[in-house]
Amino acid sequence: MDINKMLKLKKPEPEPITETKEMNKWVSEFIDAREFDGIKKTTITNDVTRLRVFIDFSTQKLNKELDQLQNVDFIKFFNYLDKEKGIKRNTQKRYFDLLKVFYKINRLSNFDEFKEDSEERKRFKRCEVAHYDFIDRETLTKIIDMIAEGRSQTKVRDVIILRMLWDTGCRASEVVNLTYFDVDMDTGKIKVRNTKGKVERTVGCSKDTLNLLKYYSNHQIYKTPKDYIFKNRKGEAKIEVNWISEVFRKAVRKLKESGDIPNNKKLVVHSLRHGRAVDLLDKGFPIDIVKEYLGHSSLETTLFYAHAKEREKKMLDDIMKSL
Repeated sequence: MDINKMLKLKKPEPEPITETKEMNKWVSEFIDAREFDGIKKTTITNDVTRLRVFIDFSTQKLNKELDQLQNVDFIKFFNYLDKEKGIKRNTQKRYFDLLKVFYKINRLSNFDEFKEDSEERKRFKRCEVAHYDFIDRETLTKIIDMIAEGRSQTKVRDVIILRMLWDTGCRASEVVNLTYFDVDMDTGKIKVRNTKGKVERTVGCSKDTLNLLKYYSNHQIYKTPKDYIFKNRKGEAKIEVNWISEVFRKAVRKLKESGDIPNNKKLVVHSLRHGRAVDLLDKGFPIDIVKEYLGHSSLETTLFYAHAKEREKKMLDDIMKSL
């Protein structure tokens, strides 16, 4: 008898979805429209998963066609997501945004009442904000050292990716999608093309990172302009974002176990982007420059980092004065 196994909570089995010809027809037409719109494959894949949940609920639980649903039916669906599936408000908003697009694509008007009512009541505005701590250079150095001192065959590549994430402030998906065509190996300037906002921008990396990148590149077999820089161990395909996230997570866990990083620090790969934003603002770079460098679609996103840092400093000063 494995007592440790018995002590662990079992993960609930996902509720099966009944695939029908009608469902596949809706899904196929949705995929065609989104591909024509130029939406990323990963986004389409995630949306299709949610769309199948919605179609299954409507046809199997409510026994209604999608063009027959009324306001009360959409309320039932979102209550189902909340109460039965335990889906948080952030993800519910993704379902809401998906349905807006889906019903617009199919020119169906029966979603309009629920959409207008929800926007008027701001049902999906009160979303939980995922809290990640900003990472600073000192903590990043510890993480990089931990990876560099390990025995992984891909540690050089993994360290370069983390250094580039810090230098450029890029999203992980933007870095893993870089090709040799995107990087000027002489200057260290990098064209970021596969962006979330579909707007190209230019960023840069430090001389040290560039030298490491050159070293890594010299040991690669395939490096034509169209080749991805960061490939998997077999050199067959680009590295997955999940891989670098896992490498980062393992290093953070070990450093927490050794007491080098506080246990209450919540650090993820995206913390590097947060940290770069705060670092640039601390160094006095104008907010509009930081916005462009990081590729924020809205100035409000950049202001969040500025205000968060100001609040942190002010709160600390006020607390220390009261001691």
